Amino acid sequence: MNFSEYKNGYVVSEVPQGVLRDEALEMTGAARRLADKLGEKACIVLIGSGIQESQAQRLIACGADEVYIIDSPVLSVYDGLSYARELAGLLKDKKANAVIFSAGSCGRDLAPRVAALLVCGVTADVTELSADSETHLITWSRPAMGGNIMADIISPEYRPQMGTVRPGTFDIPEEDSSRKGEIISVPVHLTAEDIGLILRQAIPAVKEDNPVEEARIIVAGGRGIRHQKEWEQVRKLASLLGAAVGVTRPIADLGWETPAHQIGQTGKMVTPDVYIALGISGSMQHMCGVKTKVLIAVNNNAAAPIMEQADYAVEADLRTFLPAFIEQVKKIKKSR
Repeated sequence: MNFSEYKNGYVVSEVPQGVLRDEALEMTGAARRLADKLGEKACIVLIGSGIQESQAQRLIACGADEVYIIDSPVLSVYDGLSYARELAGLLKDKKANAVIFSAGSCGRDLAPRVAALLVCGVTADVTELSADSETHLITWSRPAMGGNIMADIISPEYRPQMGTVRPGTFDIPEEDSSRKGEIISVPVHLTAEDIGLILRQAIPAVKEDNPVEEARIIVAGGRGIRHQKEWEQVRKLASLLGAAVGVTRPIADLGWETPAHQIGQTGKMVTPDVYIALGISGSMQHMCGVKTKVLIAVNNNAAAPIMEQADYAVEADLRTFLPAFIEQVKKIKKSR
């Protein structure tokens, strides 16, 4: 089929409570890089209620050429059916080449709804994006087969090309306040009667003091830590370093930490400056969620995959290493 009329990449960000999340900035940077490769525009669609022009200006500073605002009081609560209807109409009219959603709770629900209305596919939980300047095809890369391989997925037969990207996959771009872009208000045709979801009560989420997705230092543990008593040493070390505590799935399944601490394919994507991996083997299922400047691994198995990936690898028994390391950290802190 001839898709020459389909142009530009679009990022969709839900703003139901008027709060612009970091993943919108991350995806704007990714869309900018794709647009530069393809010679197209990077367009952002904000949908929700209470959206501020200053938020659109910030997206322009991060690389957006056009920011479309779909704002209405009837969109103050996320409703998949109504959000999808408004978005599908806009994207169909614009003949979008590619559409990127966040793989958050709303995006994972919204993307397939929009894809169904536009009769196209959607690739979920993408961790890498690339583009072909000749075919204008986007390659959506994501872990597959239980995280044992990376699958590259393209959509040569349908438009728009669509996918969801895991929050934290890309860095927030440096803002350039001198950039110019266009802010376009999109009329909303919905009424209150069109909304299928009625909010009766909002229960605020329990926010972690130092969430892993925002932490600059993470101390993470895996199945190499065999007893809950030993796990207290991990928490103690994290506290001394001002770090967040991360876990692999087996530790989360044991209930030693809440799922909010789980990192990897079935958990969160993290981008710390320093990642200290204690008793973690380094399987792709876990490491696909880790993007760090410095990786420190402690493991009693020198042949563990993480030992080759690490910037600093320590072969040691955690039962003796952790108490000794904690004492050294205490001494250093006391001397300062």
